[in-house]
Amino acid sequence: MGCASSKQFEVVAAADVYRPPPTSIAVFDINKIDEPWLITKSVDDEEEEQETVKEKKMPTAVPLPLLEKLESYEVAPQSWSEVSKALEDLKPTLNSLPAPPVTKPNPAPTPDPKKPAASAPPAKKDSFHTLEDLDSQLKKPPPPRPSSPPRPPPPELSGYRSVRENSFILRDREERERQKAGGDAAAKLPWWRRDPLDGYPERCPPGNPDGVVLYTTTLRGVRRTFEDCEQARRTLEAHALDAGVVVDERDVSLHGEFLRELRELLGEEMAVPRLFIRGRYVGGVDEVVELSETGKLRYILRWVARRAGGDNSGKGGRRDCEGCGGARFVPCLECNGSCKVVGEDGKSIERCDQCNENGLMLCPLCH
Repeated sequence: MGCASSKQFEVVAAADVYRPPPTSIAVFDINKIDEPWLITKSVDDEEEEQETVKEKKMPTAVPLPLLEKLESYEVAPQSWSEVSKALEDLKPTLNSLPAPPVTKPNPAPTPDPKKPAASAPPAKKDSFHTLEDLDSQLKKPPPPRPSSPPRPPPPELSGYRSVRENSFILRDREERERQKAGGDAAAKLPWWRRDPLDGYPERCPPGNPDGVVLYTTTLRGVRRTFEDCEQARRTLEAHALDAGVVVDERDVSLHGEFLRELRELLGEEMAVPRLFIRGRYVGGVDEVVELSETGKLRYILRWVARRAGGDNSGKGGRRDCEGCGGARFVPCLECNGSCKVVGEDGKSIERCDQCNENGLMLCPLCH
């Protein structure tokens, strides 16, 4: 069973392994191949060039014999052998160029012994030896600093005013100067004892010389006037409630007598709203809002409450009344608002003398 012929066959079959056929395409990296037109210098030439660059730091002049020799050749040689021969003839001439001249630094000038040496200026010393020297140094005034001209404001702030031109600051400054110039005795008092109404003109509305009187209107005929009256009323009542001051509001649209009083106090062209405090004319809606924003209105009303004997309990504002509800007017009880009554003879009709032009009369409970 195990003859030699069978074993030899098995060995041959095991050795016969499949191998791929050889290919004719060579595998290589194309990036490692140097292009022939880029190879212009050898390694020796590069080393020589680096050495010559280190030695030649400045250009050298070409000698005249070399120029004459170059001019003796033809403009265009006929063959490459003639060109190489001409280059070989020029090599010894180029290698024998003269070395560049070496520049030496200028020597320092030697001092002349005959001339006297210039003496240096003495240095300033701040030292002192006695107490008198120290006092003299301390009493010396400091050197004046050069004054620089004022800088113009930047263009982006050209339309704005400085803080010194504020209306509140200017008004306070004028008030102080007026008090100092007049020699008023109140200027010598501390600020908490001064009258905050100093400087306001005296205009005393009839019927309430020591209170707060506000002339307004509830008629919506002129929108701007009505809005100003509402703003002044809200601003004043907010501070009056806190201070405990009763505001006497007089509506000129309900009672013509109030309009006549206002014209007698300020003039014919004066429009509402107008505020009077303790017989002093304060102003209109602009002045009321300005005093409220600065906090002076609250201080004035608290001062009025203390002068009137109030306790700042917060019970202020409009006067509450069960009859009129704070409006201060009710329909006339004689004519029932018609402004007409029967005469004494029982036949003629006469004008009611108990009511105004609107058929209203003052509330008998609160007035």
